Amino acid sequence: MNILIISDIHANYAALTAVIEDVGNKFDYVWCLGDTVNYGPQPQKCLEVVRAISDRIIRGNHDNAVGLGVDCGCSIKYRPLADACKEFTKTVLGEGDKKFLAALPMVDKFEIDGQKFLLSHGSPGGDMYKYIEPSVSDNTLFKELEDIDADFVFLGHTHRPMIKKLRGITIINPGSVGQPRDGSPLASYALWEDGHVEIKRVEYDIDKTLTALKNTSLKHDIVDTLSKILLTGGL
Repeated sequence: MNILIISDIHANYAALTAVIEDVGNKFDYVWCLGDTVNYGPQPQKCLEVVRAISDRIIRGNHDNAVGLGVDCGCSIKYRPLADACKEFTKTVLGEGDKKFLAALPMVDKFEIDGQKFLLSHGSPGGDMYKYIEPSVSDNTLFKELEDIDADFVFLGHTHRPMIKKLRGITIINPGSVGQPRDGSPLASYALWEDGHVEIKRVEYDIDKTLTALKNTSLKHDIVDTLSKILLTGGL
């Protein structure tokens, strides 16, 4: 059983298509851990692709913000970008798309071949705003997993890839497809191949995304900052 796990695409169509091309036909399932939209120039295209290929999709905080018209819960550093992009994204997506995003689950628990899986955007408990960073202490992670009945937990939100094991539970963050923040601009995803999980990185045509950003209605300072994040892998 091969599974492609993606997260935090953030309307970056060039990055998304590069990941799909990199994997080829090597997957049986696709799981998306949220934040398909916002921060990027092509939310409609990305949402169409994700809906077409994904077997399971989780609601991220930006999906929630766009779908319900609420706050994204972002940090002060990213809030101006998120707010501006949310208004842009709302003008691009139709009402059906927004309703779809708003109705996505925050947690998905299921079993395959005797193995228990849990998908969430932020924390194992379903808090889409909480960050479980790669630097998280074992004590903090232990508390997060205290009431979790799963063999594998997949999380997004941090834009930083991670694989940890604690209490017999493997926690995987595939990193961000469309806006990595770990110092590398390469698109990040995870591939599960018969029980083995590996983080993969792939180059994509960033210039396509930068050009698409410039062609949006976003203000120049917003575009410049978003472009810097894409080029450097962080802010």
